[in-house]
Amino acid sequence: MSRFVDSLELENRIEQLVATAGFRLISARWHSTKRHAQLRVIVDAEDHNITIYECVELSRAISDLLDSYPHEFPDYRLEVSSPGLNHPLLKWQFQKNLGRLVEVRFEREGKRYDQKGNLVSSDETTFIIEGEKGRMNFEIETTEVFVVPVIT
Repeated sequence: MSRFVDSLELENRIEQLVATAGFRLISARWHSTKRHAQLRVIVDAEDHNITIYECVELSRAISDLLDSYPHEFPDYRLEVSSPGLNHPLLKWQFQKNLGRLVEVRFEREGKRYDQKGNLVSSDETTFIIEGEKGRMNFEIETTEVFVVPVIT
């Protein structure tokens, strides 16, 4: 990272670009590779699954921002993507995933469990899935929830 643009300032600028495009920033992180610095930006939309075309447009906007600092970011790689299936849902993502099959990972009495079911409701603190064991209530803050791909 450069001495002129600190990482928090850069993340704020990226977050503004993402918000202007109508999306939400999940993360923006630099990773080192053998040859280059790589910036991975993960974004999502509140009301739909983000498309590859939307990622391409955001990538162009973020590249323009980085290219405006040629001495600070002379050689970088940029990856803009959606959260994907291995990324746990954030609190604001529950509403857009109502009705979808999800996997819930939770602990009870020191033991880890996984439970699949359809996400049937959600509010600010809790959510309910319906699966083989009927309806189960969970607290958002104490569980990890992943959208499960449905193969038809």
